[in-house]
Amino acid sequence: MNIRFSPDAARREMTPVDNLFFLEYMPDADGTFVKVYLFGLMQCYHPSLADADIEDALGLSETQIRCAFVYWQAKGLVHIVGDDPLSVEYLLTEQPAVTTATPKKYRRFIESVNALLSPRSLDLRGMKAMYDCIELYGLDEGAVLALVGYCMELKGKRVSTNYMLSVAQEWSERGIKTQSEAETYVSDWRTKKHGAAEVLRRWNKHRPPTVDEMDLYDRWISELGFDAEAILSACSRMTDVASPTFAILNDRLADLKERNLIDAKEMDRAEERGAMDREFARLVFARLGKIGAPDKTTVAQLRMFRDEKGIPRDAILLAADECAGAERPLGLLKKILSDWANEHIETVEQAEAALNRPKPAAPKKKKKNGSFVYERETLSEDDFNKLVVDLNEDL
Repeated sequence: MNIRFSPDAARREMTPVDNLFFLEYMPDADGTFVKVYLFGLMQCYHPSLADADIEDALGLSETQIRCAFVYWQAKGLVHIVGDDPLSVEYLLTEQPAVTTATPKKYRRFIESVNALLSPRSLDLRGMKAMYDCIELYGLDEGAVLALVGYCMELKGKRVSTNYMLSVAQEWSERGIKTQSEAETYVSDWRTKKHGAAEVLRRWNKHRPPTVDEMDLYDRWISELGFDAEAILSACSRMTDVASPTFAILNDRLADLKERNLIDAKEMDRAEERGAMDREFARLVFARLGKIGAPDKTTVAQLRMFRDEKGIPRDAILLAADECAGAERPLGLLKKILSDWANEHIETVEQAEAALNRPKPAAPKKKKKNGSFVYERETLSEDDFNKLVVDLNEDL
């Protein structure tokens, strides 16, 4: 059974308001807050009007209405039961305790903090923590509001005011005291958090980044000079790592920085060049008759002879054909190319002429006291170094 006044009849009824509200609560309250409280009180007394939209009726936004009820909750007149959707219970009007009073100069500020913390509101201990942020650590009110939002993002809506106070101390020591400085800091932090989270998502890891991971991401941006696109591009090149981590990615980015590859397009071009270098090295191995893939050192050496020493690609292949069948074909090839580099051979014709030159005669051996003694050949220091390098690198 449901018995009630019709909405039209309820519009003509009366809503009792305790005089204590007028005497103790209304004088210090914002006019908008008073309107919200009285309209909600009417809906409590007349359920047939409960469906009336308070936003449309008063011409206020949801945020304004929410702030009003947070204010009245702090005063002890209502209790916010739920946040989404907003659900409010009205309480009996009581004589306000002197100890719950908010200093007038901080009244608006505390209302704003409570609006952020809704549906919870600050108790006396929490309000003191907010005052200490201002009076003890020198933050302005705008900075403290930014700090409250920042702490809630870090720890959730139930973050303690003691934690907020510790962050206020840290900010003060770092010189973050104004609203502008606080907003810049929080914006940078959100950028780091988002960027580090994108790296984790690229690796299919669905968890928030740690503080250390965010610090590494910040280092890649601010110190090494990478942008977000370049960092994600480097992530995609870690397919050789079974379990990628920020530490491994940090090493990869440091290596790219040393090679002056800090742009995604530059990385793509370098990867294309690397693929061409590896393919050329495999072709050289095939011409040498060697089985197996060339290692990184050999790939780099062949690239050096071709690109830095100016020996043409076809000349290198010509030398490889000449070395096929030798006992140590790769070592012999490197020695020939090293000699050509010293002779500044830069064309295929010059290479062919060098290969067709008569080979030096083998050292003659003399018999002395019934034993053969070979003539000693005098080597320069450069010749000796070349021989040592070639022997060491002939894998």
